[in-house]
Amino acid sequence: MNVLVIGAHPDDEVLGLGGTLARHVKDGDSVFPLICANASQVRYVEAQREKLQSACEKSCVELGLQKPEFLGFPDQKLDTFSQIDLTQAIEERIKQYQPEVVYTHHLGDINRDHQVLNEATLVATRPKPGGAVLRVLSYIVPSSTDWAPFTANRAFLPNWFVDISETIEVKLKAISHYSSEVPPYPHPRSLEAIRTQAKYWGSSIGFEYAEPFMLMRNLIRK
Repeated sequence: MNVLVIGAHPDDEVLGLGGTLARHVKDGDSVFPLICANASQVRYVEAQREKLQSACEKSCVELGLQKPEFLGFPDQKLDTFSQIDLTQAIEERIKQYQPEVVYTHHLGDINRDHQVLNEATLVATRPKPGGAVLRVLSYIVPSSTDWAPFTANRAFLPNWFVDISETIEVKLKAISHYSSEVPPYPHPRSLEAIRTQAKYWGSSIGFEYAEPFMLMRNLIRK
């Protein structure tokens, strides 16, 4: 089947669900990464942004994904656009790729770009008759989901888990391409912390390593 993974920025896709995406590929699925915003215009000069885009492309090759598509919306300014602009961009890719599964950001993330994309994805994947999308899940991004306030309306409450015991190493290898985005431990985006997080989620449901998701919509056809 085809899978669409929506990320606000380069590295979101591998940090959040690199192990799951690699597993999709092992199972014979085609995974299409859609990166909606430029690498941070707030923190980086143009040369560094190009380096991050290159890292994203290399990371996707490592995971076995299709070549990522960069929409080029301005970083940290997605909320300055009409929701229809983002929704239509996602709808066009859904029409193009016909994905059965779509992954997007968690609504409660501290990053506003992530929140906006969650809302736009739900609109773009609304279950119209004859639609391709059967399942929509949201994923966690270290240093964005976990740094949000622990309040009821922002809590990440996973109800879908994927065993990534066989793909954790390729996930860590893919993340390593983002050398500037992988601080030393105990930062939550450090390689050690990412492995520890996967171990935690795995141990909570009887796997060695796992990635958690919130199932937002699941349709079963006749």
